[in-house]
Amino acid sequence: MKNGALFIKAALLFCFITGCSFMNEQQEITTPANTLIQKQLISEGQDLNNQLIIIATGDMSGVYFSLGQVLSNLYEKYNGAVTGTQVTHASIENTELVSQHQAEIGFTTVDVLDLPETKKSKLRALTTLYSNYVQIVTTKQNNIDSLKDLVGKRISIGTSGSGTRLIAERILLESDLPLDQLNLSYLSFSQSAEALRNGTIDVAFFSSGIPNNEIAFISKEMNLSFIPVPEDIIDRLQKQYGGYTKNEISSDTYKGMKKNIQTISIKNVLLTYDEMSDLQAYNLVKTLYEHLPELQHTHPAASDISLNEATQQIPIEYHQGAINYFTEQEIIH
Repeated sequence: MKNGALFIKAALLFCFITGCSFMNEQQEITTPANTLIQKQLISEGQDLNNQLIIIATGDMSGVYFSLGQVLSNLYEKYNGAVTGTQVTHASIENTELVSQHQAEIGFTTVDVLDLPETKKSKLRALTTLYSNYVQIVTTKQNNIDSLKDLVGKRISIGTSGSGTRLIAERILLESDLPLDQLNLSYLSFSQSAEALRNGTIDVAFFSSGIPNNEIAFISKEMNLSFIPVPEDIIDRLQKQYGGYTKNEISSDTYKGMKKNIQTISIKNVLLTYDEMSDLQAYNLVKTLYEHLPELQHTHPAASDISLNEATQQIPIEYHQGAINYFTEQEIIH
C-alpha cells in the first residue's frame, strides 16, 4: 500500500510539472483484508484506499491557495489520502473543474453558483467558509476617491474565470460609467499588485479574504487608497443577484488606512461533485472541522470559518455526506 501511494504521488507531481490532467477514475489499490482494522480506521476518518484528491484553488498569492495547501496536508495526515493542489483562475474555473471531475474539491464564491453556465446539478456543497471582501485599490498619487473617478483610468478587474472579475464587472455596470472610456485589463492578484507598484495601472479590484497578502505587502512600500462601493450600488446588486452583503474593510487591515471602507462581501463555499461517496464527503468535512485550528492558523480570514455557520443557505444542494456530519453535530435536524 505504501509503495502504491508513493507511485501515485510521483505521478501526481509529474503531471503538475508537465501540465497534464488527472482522470477521475484511478486504479484501485489493494489493502489488507482486516475487517476490524478497516472499520476502526473508517470510524476515525481514515481512507484506506489512498483516494486521489485534487483541490482547485486560485492565484498562489490568494487565500484559496493557502487554505488549499493546508487542507491537502490535513487530508494526507488524517485520512491517508493522496492529495495535490491546482493553481487556477479561482471561483468560476474551480466550479468547472469540479463539475467535470477534474478536481475533487474546489473553492468558489456564492455568486458564481447562480451563473447560467454553472452546472449546479453536478455540484454539491461541503460547507460554507469565510467571506471575500471586494477591495478596490489605487495609490494616493492618482487622486481617485470614488468610482466616478475611474473614467479614463487603467483598471485591472481580475482574470477570466475568477470571482473577482465577476463582481468587478457587476459593480462597474451598476456604476453607470461610460464603459468605452474604461481601460480594462485582466490581471491576477500578483500581477495587479506589481502593476500598481510600477504604475502601469491606476486601480485594481481584489475579491479575497482580508487581509489580502499582495495588498498588505505593497501597502508597506507605497501609500494606498481604497475606493468605497456606494450603498445604492450595493442595494441594487443585492436585489438583482442576492448573495452580497454590505460590509466594511476595517481601518486596521492595511498600513496607512485612516478609516473604514464600505464594500461588499461574498461567502465562500467548498465544493465537490455529486458522485463523490457519502463516506468520503463525510470524512472530508469531519477532518476540516475536527482540525479547524490548523486551518485557521494559515490566514486570518479562516478565523471566520465556523461550524455553526456551515450550512448557510446557498443555491446548490449540500452533499449527503456533509449533511450526515452536520446532523451528527446537531447543526441541522
